[in-house]
Amino acid sequence: MGKSTDPPHFYVFQCFFRDLGVFLPFTQFECNFLNFINSAPCQLHPNSWGFLRAFQVLCSALGIEVSLPVFFHFYQLKIGVPPYDILSLNGSRDGGLFTLYSQSYKNFKQEFFRVALVDVDPLEDEAFYFGGLSKFPFYWCPKPSRFHGVGQLKLTTSEAATIESLAALPRPLDCKLVLSLANSAYKERGLESEYLVLFRLLGFVRSSFADVLCFLCG
Repeated sequence: MGKSTDPPHFYVFQCFFRDLGVFLPFTQFECNFLNFINSAPCQLHPNSWGFLRAFQVLCSALGIEVSLPVFFHFYQLKIGVPPYDILSLNGSRDGGLFTLYSQSYKNFKQEFFRVALVDVDPLEDEAFYFGGLSKFPFYWCPKPSRFHGVGQLKLTTSEAATIESLAALPRPLDCKLVLSLANSAYKERGLESEYLVLFRLLGFVRSSFADVLCFLCG
């Protein structure tokens, strides 16, 4: 059989970008998560992408390191009927961090597009590849990996302290409100510096844990 001329590609839903603030290339945290659960981007429900994005925004706003084990503490993966059902995140036994972005995400499967990596050299590209290998599964994976909380992952002292701090928040936090913190006029990829400016504009002296908590809780 002849070699396929179709370039490497993956599919994403439009709502990832329109509603949730996802951008390309995906963050390292998002790539690591997709690799851990063995899932292509379009296999994960939009509300679950909302949890991923809100977690990153919240951690950046609070000056907390974005960590997979910390995120896993608050969530578990629900796998539908294999091999083609959508995956979704539910709160762990200790409860999740955020509300659903939308209580009814209707017709999201009808709005998608194909990201084709045309003329991209896997050995030179660093946006979607690392060492010649894709940073996350491009294509639908029939056997995703379930997880329930942290499981066998080892927590550092810092991660354990972060979990304790986040668990003390009045959960669930409003997902849309948390995501709105990313919509400042200073749209730089350096989220930490962006939020420092944003909180000053909101009247906070510094982006301390208490300041952000007051903002989120009204």
